[in-house]
Amino acid sequence: MKSRALPAVPVVLGAWILMAYSIGQWRSMTVPSWDLAIFSELAKAYSQLEAPIVPIKGDNYNLLGDHFHPILVVLGPVWRLFPSPLTLLIVQDLLIAASAWPITRLAVRLLGGPAGTALGLFYVLAWGFQGAVAAQFHEIAFAVPMLAWASVAFVEGRWRACALWIAPLVLVKEDLGLTVFMAGLAIALRGWQASRDGTEEPGSSRVPGPIVLGLGLALFGAVAFALTVGVILPALSPTGTWEYGLSSDGVGGGNPLTGLLTPSVKVATLAMVACTAGFIGLASPWAALVLPTLAWRLASSKEFYWDWQYWHYNAILIPVAVGALLDIVARLKRLSPTGAWMGAPVPARWAVALAVAVPLATGAVTASRLPLWDMTSKGYGSTSPRAGEAEQIIDLIPEGSTVETDLTLLAYLVPTTTVSWVGTSTTDTDYVVVDSLSSAWGGNPPTDAAQWATEGSTQGSRYELILEVDGFQVARRVE
Repeated sequence: MKSRALPAVPVVLGAWILMAYSIGQWRSMTVPSWDLAIFSELAKAYSQLEAPIVPIKGDNYNLLGDHFHPILVVLGPVWRLFPSPLTLLIVQDLLIAASAWPITRLAVRLLGGPAGTALGLFYVLAWGFQGAVAAQFHEIAFAVPMLAWASVAFVEGRWRACALWIAPLVLVKEDLGLTVFMAGLAIALRGWQASRDGTEEPGSSRVPGPIVLGLGLALFGAVAFALTVGVILPALSPTGTWEYGLSSDGVGGGNPLTGLLTPSVKVATLAMVACTAGFIGLASPWAALVLPTLAWRLASSKEFYWDWQYWHYNAILIPVAVGALLDIVARLKRLSPTGAWMGAPVPARWAVALAVAVPLATGAVTASRLPLWDMTSKGYGSTSPRAGEAEQIIDLIPEGSTVETDLTLLAYLVPTTTVSWVGTSTTDTDYVVVDSLSSAWGGNPPTDAAQWATEGSTQGSRYELILEVDGFQVARRVE
């Protein structure tokens, strides 16, 4: 296979595996959280050219006041064509898979076909991406290809291209303004090093110089962060504040360093980042881009922020860590007068070989502990035994109705109804759907959905039970 075609291998294989996993989740009615339903309501609103009002988060809740992610407006046309939450899962899978193209292409150029392709396969199936896919759709998926292309541009010294890829991160999520800030500093530092040494990165341009460009980009990221968390989010949030500021109880013991490194799961997450960068990647200024994300996560009091196996918080760490690894590999390769590895010093060759082996070994050792391993189980992705009952309920509720429900059918009802969650809804809805097996009830579900809805009514509504099947109950508001 020609080396020019090798980067397509991780893209195609990664897309196939990730989509198969997502489709299996959807068919088996796996619901890890309410977020897929939330973003589905957002996409549905955008498809109708409306503000992203998401009743699942609360009555008249504008989701742009929760997190700042205006880039998600692009989901509107996609939802218009394919109105299903599964569409969002596929979009996320494709974004992750597409990001493997520039990373693998650079890896093949630097390391050769076999090693570069292997690193690309590790990348597209990396732990951070698996956790994101298992957690289902989040806005952070749009940051992944941006960071991948920006990482490659940084390694190749294409500063303006790097800045153009990294700047739109401020439209993905509010805290990524700090990532843009760090990227600007990395570009400026590399420019200062080149000026000091009298060298210039291949492909770089002095109009504007990397120092000026980098400092300008850093200023842009800092201002964007301050503006979004200090002005935009409080203005759109129903509480009038940025709802995700850090709580002081996340860095216990009065010692910030101790708090950032305990309990041990935090150290494990840091170790996984270091392994993904092959350790030597930590010497790259590009590796500093992981610091803002790691800092707010490890300083938080929310335990699931610390984890490396699940959820979506690790996704943006992967392209940065692998990009940092390739940055050091590229710099070591330039030690060769001939531009070939055989001309490089022996210590440099050993360092690169070991550095590339580390993430590959890490991927192999941790594979059985990660979400995609579930696909090896017999019957993975089979249709849920309750799918028929779920479809019966969806067909029973008239299109355009309002529904209050728990997690099980939350996302599945979004295409045809306006959905509220039992934990946040304060307005009476046309229908109430209760699943006695849902984790939302903490093991104590209502025994009678109609009675529960009637007693909880804020407007004096009365409900009647119209369906009870396989743990599901559907109650209808009596006019």
